[in-house]
Amino acid sequence: MRHSILFTLLILFFSSSLFAEDVEFTAQAKSAVLSGEKFQLIYSVNEEGEDLRLPQLNDFTVLMGPSRMTSSSTQIINGKITRSKEFTYTYILKCDKPGKYTLAPAQITVDGEKYESNSLSIEVVKNEGGNTTQQSQSQQESGSNSFSKDDLFITVTNNKSSIYQGEPLVLTTKIYTRINLDNISDIKHPDYRNFIVQDIEDGNNIQWTYEFVNNKQYRVGTLERKVLYAQKSGPQTIEPTEIEFLIKQRISRRSTSIFDDFFDNNYRMVKKRVKSKSINVNVKPFPSPRPKSFSGAVGDLSMKVTCSQNKVKVNDGITIKAVISGTGNHKLMSAPEFNFSTDFDTFDPTNKNNFTNTVSGMKGSNTFEYLIIPRFGGNYTIDPLVFTYFNPKSGKFVTIKSDPIVIEVEKGTEEQNGSTYTPSSINREDVQFIGKDIRFIKTDKTNLKERGTFLFGSLIFYLGYIIPVILFIIAYILNKKKIHENANIHLVKNKKANKMATKRLKKSSTYLKENNHEAFYEEVLKALYTYLSDKLFLPVSELSKEKAADLITKRGVSEEVKNELLEVLDTCEFARFSPASGETEQMDKLYNKALNNISKLDNQIKK
Repeated sequence: MRHSILFTLLILFFSSSLFAEDVEFTAQAKSAVLSGEKFQLIYSVNEEGEDLRLPQLNDFTVLMGPSRMTSSSTQIINGKITRSKEFTYTYILKCDKPGKYTLAPAQITVDGEKYESNSLSIEVVKNEGGNTTQQSQSQQESGSNSFSKDDLFITVTNNKSSIYQGEPLVLTTKIYTRINLDNISDIKHPDYRNFIVQDIEDGNNIQWTYEFVNNKQYRVGTLERKVLYAQKSGPQTIEPTEIEFLIKQRISRRSTSIFDDFFDNNYRMVKKRVKSKSINVNVKPFPSPRPKSFSGAVGDLSMKVTCSQNKVKVNDGITIKAVISGTGNHKLMSAPEFNFSTDFDTFDPTNKNNFTNTVSGMKGSNTFEYLIIPRFGGNYTIDPLVFTYFNPKSGKFVTIKSDPIVIEVEKGTEEQNGSTYTPSSINREDVQFIGKDIRFIKTDKTNLKERGTFLFGSLIFYLGYIIPVILFIIAYILNKKKIHENANIHLVKNKKANKMATKRLKKSSTYLKENNHEAFYEEVLKALYTYLSDKLFLPVSELSKEKAADLITKRGVSEEVKNELLEVLDTCEFARFSPASGETEQMDKLYNKALNNISKLDNQIKK
């Protein structure tokens, strides 16, 4: 027993030594503070140290510190032991002189070695008229009419006023406030007509700073950034963005019950909706003439073409990869086209992408895989792949060519080669029967009858004439009915609405398995709105949650099914702006809920 305990302790000791982390010494503080405002300066190190030396703080007053705290944790996952420690040193500082300051790195000694932290940049903003927080609190306590439109507004700014078609345009939404905000209850984005929209992940929390606008001091936070890709040239107008904020406001009234104070009923939530200004952008068309090999790619790109094998046998598969990498509109470009020989069976290319959305565009790579199968022996040369993209910086088309690909195909058996056929006279199905078109003659005994004694004049003979005529009449009637139905576009869309919505939801399940949260919620929204558009005979651009709820109620949908639909739509729209809420289990429940809701709607909506 003692030996086993000693053995376990030795394992724990060596494991902790083996998985010990490198020393990390970091500093953090607010990037912007008001003059006279107290703020924290925190230094963190993952190993116990000594002799902490701060940089020169001539312009700052140290009110308190250091306050030292220690935390540790141990994890055992699949037999792997991970231990972590954190030692924090907290100082309370204050600066009365506005300006921009840079704090040099601090130093600490760990196990006899000195380590430096990162430097910090802090902007001290002039505090005119007292503390902004105190002002906002007193304003909100005085009544609902105490703050004006100048106390809370939003701006949506664009980084360029003139772009080429397909060039990224960055929109930044900022909140300017002089009052305390509790939350955001609703965001109404424009429909971004003629644009493809991608979100930039900037983190979940809004980082606040301070700015002066018209001699007034505001707390400013960046809410979101979006990248837009114009799909149509000419002057374009982006409609305003609307945001509804929740403001917790004190009610100035005399208490009528002892329970008011107990339950703190002296506050109420006030909604305030603000709107940004519209944005005008000039979208320039591509220069003329456009090269034939141009497939819509815009940016700064490069191309690499590789072949899986250059020496194969007849009927062996060959994979050719074309990797487009760089910064551009990867998601919007089409697959470049090879000029393959007719001696190859070719298949549609598959696409795999790996990129992130940045302010410069989609940065990463786009891979196209082409599968070809040689059906005849010989030496073949595949022409170079020509890829053309438009570079908005130079305003010119750029053409890239790959090297030609040489493939040696070994001859197989006579059956595989199909020597009696030419490539132009066969297709994929014919290849399977080459050399097998001769069948054996039957050699067993047959019963022969005299001519005219079996078929002519019999019932089967007359039915052979009557049945085709009847089938022709039925086919004619059905075809005429089908043509009449197809002429009614709304009726066709109405019939196929459930099928198309289910097909889109199946596509969203693929994103669910890939854990692609953004694409999953976007596809579910598209499925529901497309279904409602087809069922209600209303374009998607004119469809909203409120309008859809009103129309389906008039068409006989129950209140329960309507509320379930609105709940799914709200969940998807909220999840697109709150990535942390996209857990796999919740997404799976939402998928099943959307599928069931479409089925219920299809049964209840009156034709």
